[in-house]
Order: sequence, then structure tokens, then C-alpha cells
Amino acid sequence: MKKQNGFALIEVLIATAILSIVLLSIITGITTGINVITGNKNLTRAVLIAKSRLNEFKLLHMRGPDLENEPVEEYPNFTYSRRIQRFEHEIFGPISANRVEIIVRWKEGENEKKYSLSYIYPSQ
Repeated sequence: MKKQNGFALIEVLIATAILSIVLLSIITGITTGINVITGNKNLTRAVLIAKSRLNEFKLLHMRGPDLENEPVEEYPNFTYSRRIQRFEHEIFGPISANRVEIIVRWKEGENEKKYSLSYIYPSQ
């Protein structure tokens, strides 16, 4: 009878170990999923900010100064920069066009992320 009691205790310990491993993998998967969702949410915000700032630039008839690390009121922790430069084609060289680049930056944990959007338009 003592041999059966000891055997049941070993079965319970093995079952507990297996359950712990399964639960640990589930919790790790959920944590990874939450991090991915947060990252996608921030990337979507960055795309919206870049497109919005590009549309504002178009409404100003493609005129305005270069901007550096301007805060975004709607989204704290996000900044954007706007750089305008003469466009140079890889084959044809400089042509009568300009290139505006909108760069959105934000922090995700300890990492700084960025998204950039470019638009080429004829010089005026």
C-alpha cells in the first residue's frame, strides 16, 4: 500500500511540472502578442501623422521651412521632421524637382523607432 501512495505523489508532481511548462508557454505567447499589437498601433499612428503632415504641406502649395523634431499635439511621445531638398535622379542627375521627406519618431520601450514618407514634386 505504501508503494501506491508514493507512486500517486510522483504522478501529481509530474502533472504539475507539465502544467507549469504549458502555462508558461501560454503566458509568453500572450505577452509577445501584446507587444506586437502595441508596436503595430504605434506604427499606424506614425503613418497617420506622416500622411497628415504631408497633406498640410501640400495645402501650403509645397512651401515651408525645414522642421526638426516638432512635437505632435495629438500623440504625445511622437515627433516629426520635414526636410526639403532638390531631387537628384540616379541616372539623369539633378532635375527640376524637389523631394520632401517627413520623418516621424517615437519611443517603444527603450528603442527609438521611425517611419519616413517621401514625396517628389516639380520645382516652382
